[in-house]
Amino acid sequence: MFNFSVDNVENYTEIVDNFFTLHKNLTNRSKYGYNEIDHFFINERKGDIMSEFLQKDDARKNRILEAALVEFADKGYKKASTNTIVREAQVSKGLLFHYFISKKELYIYIYKYAQEVITNEMYEGVNFADRDVLNRLFASTVHKINSYINHPLFTQLFEHHAFIDDEDILSRTAESSANYISESYTKLFSNIDYFFFQERINIDRSLDVVKWTIDRISKNWITANNNRFKEDSFVELKEEIEIYLELFRDALYK
Repeated sequence: MFNFSVDNVENYTEIVDNFFTLHKNLTNRSKYGYNEIDHFFINERKGDIMSEFLQKDDARKNRILEAALVEFADKGYKKASTNTIVREAQVSKGLLFHYFISKKELYIYIYKYAQEVITNEMYEGVNFADRDVLNRLFASTVHKINSYINHPLFTQLFEHHAFIDDEDILSRTAESSANYISESYTKLFSNIDYFFFQERINIDRSLDVVKWTIDRISKNWITANNNRFKEDSFVELKEEIEIYLELFRDALYK
């Protein structure tokens, strides 16, 4: 076992880009065909989807959200057309704005919903009865990646988000991202077994270093892949994070 120092962890703050916001600063990607993937199915002719949404008491609202998700994912916020959305949803424009007030509010609603779905699916993949925090982090990595792969419309939506220049949208979605990030780490780091750690280790600082390292790996992965989501490259990300988690296991655990 080798020595591991966390004396100057303040220097790591510059690398916090957060693993749980892989969707940030991603570039455009051309539209591609879809198959049946978990919760939804894209009809290649019409772009229809089985509902990603849970407003089962209001079919018209569902249709608006489904049509908007396809439109925003395909064209991005700026080029997306509310005329196309209401046409595909078979509702009036007045009804759309009754529900969401504006195109901006509709976009932010869908963006936050996509974040919520992916975060919750990550939680479902983590065995919280296992109090080994490094096991939890690896499980969260795997299931977070799987969630991105299983929701290509959400992935496209996140990619287009990099091109938004509306400061209000950027501010509100960034706040939402920060909240999900904070909540995620709080949950993953709660009720862990400190007995695994060496006695000389400052556990809180060590966990910060682990978190920041995962964040840096994720940022480097995005850059290396030209800011694109590619299913094959997700395997590389998973393997890289696994290597570093094992490194931390050797360095921090008894």
